[in-house]
Amino acid sequence: MRQPIDSALSVAQGIVDQLGSRRGFPTAEQVISVVHTFERIEFDVPSSADSDGFLFQYGEVNWFSEPVFAVGFVRQMELVDDEEDHEGYSQVQFEFRYRADADLRSLESRSSWWFRDSGALFEEWIESVKRDPIWGVIREKIPLEFDVSQELP
Repeated sequence: MRQPIDSALSVAQGIVDQLGSRRGFPTAEQVISVVHTFERIEFDVPSSADSDGFLFQYGEVNWFSEPVFAVGFVRQMELVDDEEDHEGYSQVQFEFRYRADADLRSLESRSSWWFRDSGALFEEWIESVKRDPIWGVIREKIPLEFDVSQELP
């Protein structure tokens, strides 16, 4: 059964909560596993090619009080009205935030999209994400925070 898009945050948070991480922050491997599980949940999106997809991204961001380097995943789902006209997108985010240091600043920002109807398998995309050098850089770093959130228009 397809879930309503406005329930996506509680679904995502429920998957994260099942980790039972006692350290306060999940590991990168755990978050990748959460994203893989979250991908299997069907939401009520239209059938258009780019109505349901994932973004992996990282880079320095400037909308916090101090310099932050963000690493995370976003699931973007299209919202339509009763006539199936585009209304906007909802985005569910899983994001690590680190103090921007010299190691992280030495990396270029990166983004990689995957869409359900792209013809590429999600497993192939997530495997390419796992091979990204960012994971080696952040492995020994302690995040400032880990955020699970949803944006609705």
